[in-house]
Amino acid sequence: MKARTPRALAAATSMARLRAENRALKKSVRALMVRVEKTVDDQGSAFSWFQAAASLEEAIRQRTEQYEQLNLRLKRELESRREIELALKQAKAVADRANETKTRFLAAASHDLRQPLSSALLFLESISEPALKGLDLDYLNKARVALASLSNLLDTLLDVARLDSGGIEPQYADFPVSAVLDRIVPEFGSVARAAGLQLDFVSSSAWVRTDMHLLETVLRNLISNAIRYTLRGRILVGCRRRREGLLIAVHDTGIGIEREHMEAIFTAYYQVPAGGRARTSGIGLGLSIVERISTLLSLRREVGSIPGRGSMFAVVVPYGRPRGRARSRGTAAAGTISTPSLAVAVIDDDPGVRLGLAATLVKWGHRPIAAATATEAVVQFIGADLTPDFIISDYHLDGSIKGDAAIEEVRREFDRAPPAAIMTSDPDPRLHAALRDKGFALLAKPLNLAELRGLLERIGRQ
Repeated sequence: MKARTPRALAAATSMARLRAENRALKKSVRALMVRVEKTVDDQGSAFSWFQAAASLEEAIRQRTEQYEQLNLRLKRELESRREIELALKQAKAVADRANETKTRFLAAASHDLRQPLSSALLFLESISEPALKGLDLDYLNKARVALASLSNLLDTLLDVARLDSGGIEPQYADFPVSAVLDRIVPEFGSVARAAGLQLDFVSSSAWVRTDMHLLETVLRNLISNAIRYTLRGRILVGCRRRREGLLIAVHDTGIGIEREHMEAIFTAYYQVPAGGRARTSGIGLGLSIVERISTLLSLRREVGSIPGRGSMFAVVVPYGRPRGRARSRGTAAAGTISTPSLAVAVIDDDPGVRLGLAATLVKWGHRPIAAATATEAVVQFIGADLTPDFIISDYHLDGSIKGDAAIEEVRREFDRAPPAAIMTSDPDPRLHAALRDKGFALLAKPLNLAELRGLLERIGRQ
């Protein structure tokens, strides 16, 4: 049941009061009739009958006037309530239309913003660092940090839009926590190094039960927040077994938080007054997303901090049922990934993304074939006498062609069907689930380069 507005509550209260007065008035009239009848019975004379009748007539006239006035007030209150209800319905309709418009705008803006951002990140990654010295290398690292912050801000805005629209339905499953940590923590390695920080993590063999992708969103926000508010030192991501569940914690040696701000930081748009000391400015939404997703998944969050020495943010996740032995890396430095050489088909109708991704793959030691269409990719592979080991395609291609169809077109031309990944900026979880059901890996735009590199490593080892 939806909560009533103050105006609706006031109208309901007023109507209840008028109905109570109406009932009291009827009760008063009945009591008056009983009293007159008793008086007549007691006196018995004609004159007493006349007096009783006159008294009754006057009382009835007064009560009738009161009753009519009360009914008139009740009628006005009913009309006022109908007007209020109509106004509330109209206001809700306007709000719903505005929310739908906002959702459509964010979906469109997501794609339009992610394309050039992906291109910028890829071209930066393709730059040969050994050729740079001094300030040039420092500027390159600063550019990477700035673009990573922009990418994180865009992801945050889209997460808020999805939470506000109520379009998130948790998909619970049992999985090893290493399936998340071993993948996402190294993704922040280059950002941490560019910021002059050391990012370490200790993996775990424990299994948990929750929504994997929502848990990933929580941990991404916690790690990103730690990098933003740590000016020097290190960040450690690790797990600790507890009776009620697995504690996944992010420790940092950052600026810390005063006690009076501990709870307020989880509200939307709140920023600690000393937040200007952060490495990059934010809008105060990251921890509010952590709070909302933790509430949605019934995860308990924990936070501890010492001003000037650092902070710890954590969530406690219920244990899951193991279905096999989970791989654990033990203690590792984030971002150290070796990648075997692969022949990679890159299909994207955006020249910036296509050329930037090809340049990055060349830097990593791969042999990319970049094309705007599946047919063009096949022609280039046949001309080079190569067979693709892996295919990467954007989901939305020119001519309303979808990435999964383009991948299947390439696969049909070769003896074996190589594994494939689809790049998309579409936040629709139903689309993501459908593509995963078809066996495709998903790469969100702007591309997370460490995630892509780890995926290529796994493909090369198969």
